[in-house]
Amino acid sequence: MIRLLRAEWMKLRTFCLVLPVAAAVLLLGVISAFWYMNFRGTPGGAYATMSVMYFFLSFTLMLSVTLLTSIIASTEHETKVWNRICTIPIAKPKIYLSKWIVTCLLLFIEVLLIIAGTIVLWKLFFHEPAPLEIIVKQPLYCFCAVLAFVSIQTWLSIVFANQSMAIGAGAAGSMASLFLARSTFPVLHYMPWTYPALSTPLIPGHGRWVFAGLAVGVVLLAAGCWHFNRKNW
Repeated sequence: MIRLLRAEWMKLRTFCLVLPVAAAVLLLGVISAFWYMNFRGTPGGAYATMSVMYFFLSFTLMLSVTLLTSIIASTEHETKVWNRICTIPIAKPKIYLSKWIVTCLLLFIEVLLIIAGTIVLWKLFFHEPAPLEIIVKQPLYCFCAVLAFVSIQTWLSIVFANQSMAIGAGAAGSMASLFLARSTFPVLHYMPWTYPALSTPLIPGHGRWVFAGLAVGVVLLAAGCWHFNRKNW
């Protein structure tokens, strides 16, 4: 499995390595600009930054997942080598799993950059002690909750050769998540697309959505591995 992960990592396009950095920088830039224009000089303005991050964080991570899963799977689609890859003496579910793990690793790098960048910006702009607990928990919880979405997008990107379908579904899900999570109909909150937005420590009961993201992510990953193993390429 380690060799498979190493091979998958070596196949990554430069864009996959640049995207986590660019997404983290863009998110921090938007948060800083939003704070500067709306909360600078207001009571509690420093801590309003966390609310701003809550609004944009899940959307940023979900868009990153959409692009990463599509690009990682597109190499095999473009070269039409799925049938040959599936004939090598490696369990087919491991091939599927390796792509899921690499996506998660890249996303985790993005989360670490967001945490580090938030701490640096806090030190530069504010004199109050940095609320390290929420600065660390908010991105990490969102990362755990977004794993269900990672499993969905990994399956879509691998199963459909036309990546516009996977990207379209992912972009639509990312945008819809902002509204579904704030819906007055609680039943909509159980959709996997809402978990990242509901996982913030700023919301009571956020722990169940973090757990839901992990649990549903594992279940959907297992289902994707099963389907990939049975699929005829």
